Amino acid sequence: MKISLKQLEVFIAVAKEGNMSRAAINIHLSQPACSMALAELENSLEGSLFDRKGKQLILNDRGRLLLPRAMTVISEVREISDVLASNEEKIMGHLIVGASTTIGNYLLPQIVGNFINTHQKTKISLQIGNTQQIIEKLLRFDIDLGMIEGNCNVNEIEVIPWRIDKLLIVASSRHSLAKKRKIKLQDLLDTRWILRESGSGTREKFEEAIGYKIEPFLELEQTEAIKQAVQAGLGISCLSEITVSEALKSKKLIELKTPFLKLTREFYILRHKEKYHTMLLGNFITHCSNF
Repeated sequence: MKISLKQLEVFIAVAKEGNMSRAAINIHLSQPACSMALAELENSLEGSLFDRKGKQLILNDRGRLLLPRAMTVISEVREISDVLASNEEKIMGHLIVGASTTIGNYLLPQIVGNFINTHQKTKISLQIGNTQQIIEKLLRFDIDLGMIEGNCNVNEIEVIPWRIDKLLIVASSRHSLAKKRKIKLQDLLDTRWILRESGSGTREKFEEAIGYKIEPFLELEQTEAIKQAVQAGLGISCLSEITVSEALKSKKLIELKTPFLKLTREFYILRHKEKYHTMLLGNFITHCSNF
C-alpha cells in the first residue's frame, strides 16, 4: 500500500467541502488532479471513502474513520517542516479556534492578540457561533479547538473546565421591575424577556436556573442587539457580566437582584479526542488557562 501526502490533503479538503471543485480551489490544484489523487487513495485502500450524490461527496463509515488519522499525519508533517525550517523549536503555525458568542466577542480578542504578540510566527483564525454550532464544527474537524459557555456531553470531545462566569438579569432603569425592592420568581415569569436563540449557552444556563422554558418576546442572535433592546425598555434579559459591565457603569442598564437564582456557569475548552495535539495547540490551551 502506497499513500502520498498529496492524496491525504485532497481527501481532507474534499471531506471538509463535500465537493471536488471547491476542494480543488482550496488546495490550489486542478479538479482532474484532485479527482485522480482521491481515486488513487481509494484504490490503495481498496474501497470508497465517500458516498456520491450528484456532485456532493459525503464521508461514509470508512472515510469518517480515516479523517482524524489523515489530519494527524498532515499536522505532524507540517509541524516537523516548521521546526526544521526555523532551525529551532519555535511555536508557529495556523490554528482555527471556534468560540461561542460571549467568549468570542468579549474574551478571545485580547487573549489571541496577546498570544500572537508573544508568538509572532503563529496565525489564529476565529470562528464565532453558539455553543451547539461550535460543538458541531469540532465534530466535523472544521476547527482545531472549541471554547463554549454551555454544556457538552459528547463522547468524542474532551471537555476542559476553563473559568467561571457570572450571569446577570438586567433591565432599563425605566422598567417596572427596576423600582421593586424585592423581586420574586413570579415577577420574572410575568415579564417580557429578550433572549439569545435556542442553542446558546447563555439561554441554556438561564432556563436551567429559572426552572422554566421561557417564550421570549424577542429572540436575537447578537448580545449587542439584546442590550440595545433592553435599554429601550422592550423587556429584560439575562446576560454575562462581562458583556454588560460598561452599560452597568454608565447606568444604561441596571442589575435586577435575584439571589434565589444560581446564575454562575463555567466556560469550557473543547478538544476532539482524535485530534492531533500539536505544539501550537497545546501552548494556546496553556496560554488561555493562564490568562
